[in-house]
Amino acid sequence: MKKYILLNFSLLVIILILLRFYSNNDKHLFSQDCNLVVHRFEQEFFSINKDSFDIVFPAIKSRFPSFFSDTAIDFKNDVFLDDTLNLVLDSVNLFFGDSVPGMSILQAGFCNYQNYFPHAELSVYTFIDKSFDYRIPVVFADSKLFVSLHLFLGSNHTFYKFLPAYISYSHDPVFLPSSCFITLAGRHIPYPELNTFLGTILHYSKAYVFAQEMLPNAPEYKLFKCSKEKMDWCYQNESPIWRYMIERDYLFSSSMDLVDKFVSLAPFSQFGLPTDRDSPGSVGVWLGLQIWNAYMQNNKISLIEVLNERDYIKVLNNSGYKP
Repeated sequence: MKKYILLNFSLLVIILILLRFYSNNDKHLFSQDCNLVVHRFEQEFFSINKDSFDIVFPAIKSRFPSFFSDTAIDFKNDVFLDDTLNLVLDSVNLFFGDSVPGMSILQAGFCNYQNYFPHAELSVYTFIDKSFDYRIPVVFADSKLFVSLHLFLGSNHTFYKFLPAYISYSHDPVFLPSSCFITLAGRHIPYPELNTFLGTILHYSKAYVFAQEMLPNAPEYKLFKCSKEKMDWCYQNESPIWRYMIERDYLFSSSMDLVDKFVSLAPFSQFGLPTDRDSPGSVGVWLGLQIWNAYMQNNKISLIEVLNERDYIKVLNNSGYKP
């Protein structure tokens, strides 16, 4: 009986030691004191009582100076009382209420971010506008992420009826956390000098490496804002994709046509094959991510080294990438 108790006690001690070890060493575990602050600007601004707008507005302007830099705008008549903006606000409030979608995922990602960049400040500001510029749902400036909530209302929302299906699909709120970290990546990636297709796909895929490290549980389809089926197409055709690029000497080509076909935002990539429509756009960027993953795995390279690396021939040669 004493031996049984002693054995159990020994196992408990070992388990506690292991838990402490992994807590101290797993870069994706975070402390409880990291806190990502989210400011709902659109709620605070549009909740001002109309009759007391002139009294309350200076305080709002002082709290959110980034939104009031244009002194030529009449913020009461042109913004606060704008019928279109109030319609957008109603839709955002109905869809989101008081919560930001994926907040727990954003929080976990921010804690991972602090592990890599402990001195970097970051906060999130949500807002709405009338532009509906699908190209920039999230903007980074002055240590702040500005999130256009009206661009995450779900792919079937009536606001997006004028958009092509592959773009409206990306407006699902499930893509909000990855959009934030792909945008934030630009803060840490040096400006490129690109003259080959290889350099282009490896440069633009750095943001996805970054997002992958911040959101380690996010599947790739959430990073690339496409369907699971299109991402599965990439997995199933990885070897043919790579062979296609090699056989045509595309990697060291400087043709901008390759950027249009395999890097730019598009409904699908352009191989000139009957199955093109089954592919996602930006297959080249996805391919770059696979090369980076192989490079990091086979060379014990850190995220910081990836973000600053510019010798893309070295990356390819040392990656051991052979799908």
